[in-house]
Amino acid sequence: MHGLDKEHRSGVPAAAIVVWDRVWGVIDRFTHDVRAVLGSHLRDGSIGAIRLAGDGRRRAGALTIGRTQLRLECPLLVRKAGARETLLHEVFGGDALLVRIFVFRDLERSSPRLESMLAAEPATGRWVATEPEMGPASLRDEEALSCFLWSLLADRTT
Repeated sequence: MHGLDKEHRSGVPAAAIVVWDRVWGVIDRFTHDVRAVLGSHLRDGSIGAIRLAGDGRRRAGALTIGRTQLRLECPLLVRKAGARETLLHEVFGGDALLVRIFVFRDLERSSPRLESMLAAEPATGRWVATEPEMGPASLRDEEALSCFLWSLLADRTT
């Protein structure tokens, strides 16, 4: 994962695209596994992940399993932890360049609710999640990423 913080030809940090593609690959496999295990048990049988059209500034996708509908957005930028991102400072320090993937719930509302954020350091390939607080783990650790995805399936609206 070293050297991912170089600029892509179009000016979009290649590191953000590599992190997004790595996480999205796990999401694809995750939905396949969920479909195999739970597909016939869900009242609302929809299980899937689709990439959404990007706008050049971010990558986005939707994860739907039963009643759970999530939107994932990855701004195509790499930046240090902000002053109020204490977890990121604790895990990565103040100088690490990070890619963030935001997870939104309640997509039918006018302003979807931020559910969680996954932050990854491309230089080391480590990530953490904010809600639930998970990690640090390697982006190559599909089991850890799957645990994060399973945690997002909980219906937290009640």
